[in-house]
Amino acid sequence: MKRYLYIPVILLSLCIAKVDAKYEFLNIYIDKDKLELQEEIILKITSEHFFEYKDITEINSNFQRILIESLDPNKTYFTNDELNIYASSNNQEKIFDLNQSFKILNFYFNRLIEATNFQIETLQHEDFNFYKNDFLDIFAEDNDWQLSKDELKNNWYLTTKSDLLNEIISDTDDIDIDEKKSALIKRYESRIKMILQRNNEDFFSLVMNTYTNQFDPHSAYLSPQNAEDFDMQMSLKLEGIGALLGIEDDFAKVVSLIPGGPAEKSKEIFADDKIVSIRQYGEKDKVEVIGWRIDEIVKLIRGDAGSKVELEVISSKSDSPERKIVTLTREEVKLEEQAAKSKIFNLQNNEKNIKLGVIELPAFYIDFNAWRDRDPDFRSSSKDVEKILVDFNEQNVDALIVDLRGNSGGSMYEANRLTGLFIASGATVQVKESSGSIRPWGDGRAVQVWKKPLGVLVNRYSASASEIFAGAIQDYKRGIIIGHRTFGKGTVQRLDDLSNGQIKITESKFYRVNGSSTQSRGITPDVMLPSTWDIEETGESSLDHALPWDNIKPIRHRTYNVDNYTINNVLDSFNLRMKMDPNLQYLLRLRERYEEQKNKKKLSLNIKQRKIDKEERKEWLLQVENTRRSLLGIDTFNNYEELENFRDEIDQSIINLENDHLLNESTKIMKDFINHEKMFLISGAA
Repeated sequence: MKRYLYIPVILLSLCIAKVDAKYEFLNIYIDKDKLELQEEIILKITSEHFFEYKDITEINSNFQRILIESLDPNKTYFTNDELNIYASSNNQEKIFDLNQSFKILNFYFNRLIEATNFQIETLQHEDFNFYKNDFLDIFAEDNDWQLSKDELKNNWYLTTKSDLLNEIISDTDDIDIDEKKSALIKRYESRIKMILQRNNEDFFSLVMNTYTNQFDPHSAYLSPQNAEDFDMQMSLKLEGIGALLGIEDDFAKVVSLIPGGPAEKSKEIFADDKIVSIRQYGEKDKVEVIGWRIDEIVKLIRGDAGSKVELEVISSKSDSPERKIVTLTREEVKLEEQAAKSKIFNLQNNEKNIKLGVIELPAFYIDFNAWRDRDPDFRSSSKDVEKILVDFNEQNVDALIVDLRGNSGGSMYEANRLTGLFIASGATVQVKESSGSIRPWGDGRAVQVWKKPLGVLVNRYSASASEIFAGAIQDYKRGIIIGHRTFGKGTVQRLDDLSNGQIKITESKFYRVNGSSTQSRGITPDVMLPSTWDIEETGESSLDHALPWDNIKPIRHRTYNVDNYTINNVLDSFNLRMKMDPNLQYLLRLRERYEEQKNKKKLSLNIKQRKIDKEERKEWLLQVENTRRSLLGIDTFNNYEELENFRDEIDQSIINLENDHLLNESTKIMKDFINHEKMFLISGAA
């Protein structure tokens, strides 16, 4: 399971103790008011969280070990003896010892400073042999805690060597080793500088978020500064790259992308990618941000609209540990850029031509201010989609795909209204409160605008409101769900004020009209498309302490005629294409490659081997792409550079069947669906 920790954005005073002229170390103490705030937070979450924890003393008694494991999941900085010393607790109180937690944080960050200084000294004095067959352990899940500091130092040494090797092999120009070392030393020195800016609020936020994460991944303490930043993110008025960041294993990790933002539109940044360094476009030096505070990382990424920023990232989708550079142009993310867009495709279906419409919906948006002011022209996803559906009806479009890939949710009100455009009035979801009361949600005045065949395309990043819509369409048997299993976020959070800051608490849970929770399991498509990576590595079920799936009583709802016979016939045709279709075979080969690479436990530090691996990967990608193109009768590429240039020139802002293999296959599924579905949608009762 992933250890994901959301660290609040903060910028307050700090307390640093100088040890000698060469090194500085942290020595941060607890403020008295933090002890009172700790009690307030614990009382709030233990009494008002949706899932009533049965044995709170278990969390309190084991909390110091939990904290250490969240700080050092790769077992890089604590020895086994140090773990046992700091994790031991004789505290039998209802509240864990905050003072002990601060001692742990002081030790951890000082050890991180010590390790970084060790790396700097190693770079200054060591001439690395890159032709030696050294390996770096990159699979920490089966590691034991080291028995001695010498064993820790050996890992620090190999990590330093790996960092330098990454710098060398990422550069195609003439390589100056001393220059690479100097650049890396600057990055390490910046890391120490950022560690020394940690302060009392940093420590408190980190501890309390580790605590709230024991209840579920979405409950969190927000410091005053972080609460303000959260409001800015929710208003989408930031000038930046359009990404929500968190901290995992010392890396800034992309938690989600804002639809219509630069990162999402680039198609090069994905959820779960890790940011290694940042460089302002035009400047010579990049800044390594591993181990940095999240607020400082955000400050580097944000900037004036129109300016550029360069990110060095470790991709979550790649089968290679190599890093890539992505250049993004900052802009203000506006509501219009999240708007639904559509396209009509004229397709051959047996002996007939059909019109198939596609609506791409990146978010369930609504202009709340205009809506509250009762402006009749307020903008919303359901209103925009309704206009498209009316136009599709006027143009005699035969069938429709609603594309919700990457749609992480938004307004529940909008999810209900959008569902009503396809099923008319009726419940779309059930909401269970922490008190146990259950109530249905829906649009009692909805009018069915679209009555023709419907497909809904989803992926692992379709979440929350997307799951409400897809689940309702599936339960009402109104359409066919296509794609990958969805994210599985079936919980609702609320923000409450504290005496200082705010707390985000999970207060309720979603259930489909059939009684099944969307939590953890998500929505399982009727037709499961191939994925090029293991979707189980992300999503709600991959997070530590995610609330479990369960079910409640279903509620009565009408059903349409998408029966098992129709689905099975569509699946038969799809399974036949899986064996022969060049695009689907291409996706399967990418997945096979991913499976071969994903469980590698060691990374070679031999430069010759790394260069061979890098070139082999390029050749493999070129070969598998050219095989696909040959089978389709498309011109092939002469080299990898031609392939890269072609991909860079693809316009990601338009709906495209040629380069979107999953959407392309979805149109074929919809043609099969039309052929097998009955002529009229007949409603009944359930």
